[in-house]
Amino acid sequence: MTSTRPSRTFDLAAALRMRPYSTFVGLAVLLAIVATLGSDVVARTSIGGQSFAAAAKEHLYYAATQPVGTALLIAPFLLLGWIAASAAKQKGLEAGFAVFLAGAILLGLMYFSDYQDSRISMKERRWTAATLSIGFLPFKSIPLLLLCLGVRWLIVRKRAAA
Repeated sequence: MTSTRPSRTFDLAAALRMRPYSTFVGLAVLLAIVATLGSDVVARTSIGGQSFAAAAKEHLYYAATQPVGTALLIAPFLLLGWIAASAAKQKGLEAGFAVFLAGAILLGLMYFSDYQDSRISMKERRWTAATLSIGFLPFKSIPLLLLCLGVRWLIVRKRAAA
């Protein structure tokens, strides 16, 4: 006997296609957490000599007590998510993931490098340089986000011509 009830299987790809903005913004938030927390903890443990637990605790403390700074550090990732979602909305999920991957690599490397530079500056007692290494990250990410917009434009244009 065959059931006439509809199948209740979950189609992840269809769900992602239906909501590209929430998909990519969610991925961007996860990426921001990994990039900021991970880069800071690695820098604090490898250069600063802190234990993993102390480094993570200190990062979370500063992230919680400085919400404006934390929001500014997360903003480039949210913009990347929006750019990728707009590509996905126009040309499909694959285009969105291509833009997101390019931006994630660039932003992740930049954040990692600047957190390393900040820890080195702290070790050398160059307090202003240490602070500005992290403080200018949102502004230093503007050219990378413009590059991601360019990649998005090329992908959308290339697929429109095909």
